[in-house]
Amino acid sequence: MLIIALPHTTQAATAAYAHVHSDGHAVLRAATGAAATLSAHAGEVVAVVPHSRLSWLRVQLPPASHGPRLQSVLQGLLEDRLLDDPQQLHIVLDPEASQLARTGGKALVAVCDKQWMRDALSPLQAAGLTVQRIVPELYPTDKPVLQVMGEPDHSQSVLCHAHGLTLLPPNTAQWRAFAELSQDDLQIQAEPAMVARVQSALQRQPMLQSAAQRWVKSSQSAWDLAQGEWAQGRAQRLQRQVLTAWQTALHAPAWKPVRWGVLALVALQVLGLNALAWREHSALNAQKASLNHILQSTFPSVTLVINAPLQMQREVDALQQKSGSASSSDLEPLLAAFAGVLPAGQTPQQIHFSNHTLRVQGVSPNSNPSGMARLQAQGLSLRQDGNDTWVLQAEGAK
Repeated sequence: MLIIALPHTTQAATAAYAHVHSDGHAVLRAATGAAATLSAHAGEVVAVVPHSRLSWLRVQLPPASHGPRLQSVLQGLLEDRLLDDPQQLHIVLDPEASQLARTGGKALVAVCDKQWMRDALSPLQAAGLTVQRIVPELYPTDKPVLQVMGEPDHSQSVLCHAHGLTLLPPNTAQWRAFAELSQDDLQIQAEPAMVARVQSALQRQPMLQSAAQRWVKSSQSAWDLAQGEWAQGRAQRLQRQVLTAWQTALHAPAWKPVRWGVLALVALQVLGLNALAWREHSALNAQKASLNHILQSTFPSVTLVINAPLQMQREVDALQQKSGSASSSDLEPLLAAFAGVLPAGQTPQQIHFSNHTLRVQGVSPNSNPSGMARLQAQGLSLRQDGNDTWVLQAEGAK
């Protein structure tokens, strides 16, 4: 994710942009550079609008204000409360108030100057960067949050609360007039140079937060000002949502137990599969060793075992021939086996037998699975050689 902080003045935009490379939750690298030097392949591009360029107002939405009518309704409600023409302003409704546009009720809106946003984003667009989201640097929060930025000689203190944002006076002695600063649930976030000053003024320890960390946190906001002329199509929105969900699952601290659980599950599956494969391999080796032992103990003349079942069959056939009895690869057993798969009424035209191989011409045996299974059970194989010639021989014979 590439997070780009838009400057307050458009003149500064032509010089350089402060930007952050992030995984969506932490700062990976922060720098400042011209738009042309920013990478167009850094993932999702998010622009951060400075708090000084946004106004926050509450409006009373009438019922049925949703859809295409929403902008015209907002412009009409704000016409008497704004110094500029509403047509020249970019007005965005609180993303959590979409239902109020249907039913009516009070809602928060963010307002900024359209021309300033065009000028701030145009160098990025000219550099080939597509800004997918535009988020506010600071925004109203249910619990008060004090943001102290800058350095002692040039600092800004902004109080975020439910009704909007308040820029506090530079003199900290005047802060006692703001009731939110004395609440127990107040969160204080200060840049490194301002920590001591805030601690002295409020007698409370602030949370250290750099500008880059503040921009990363802003990128997690539900507010998205990329609407109207800056809106993108459905495909881009879907891609953005998928990318955000992936980054959240991959880097969010809340998902850390899930990530460890998935890694443990994958590791367990790999170990289990390896253990199962090792056990099956050991059982297969033991079975092969047992067959080899039976072969060599029964026929001591066999010194090299390559295919134990086939070699055992050959040794048995050799013994049967020496004793004068027919072996499974002699003519009579092969004819009997072939007759088992020959349909009734068919008579072979020619029969040839040599080297324990039976060739039969002029018939069409049944090549059904059951017949083939019976031949395989007897250690025989049947294959077709030519149009009407069938060859029956012991499996493994050539």
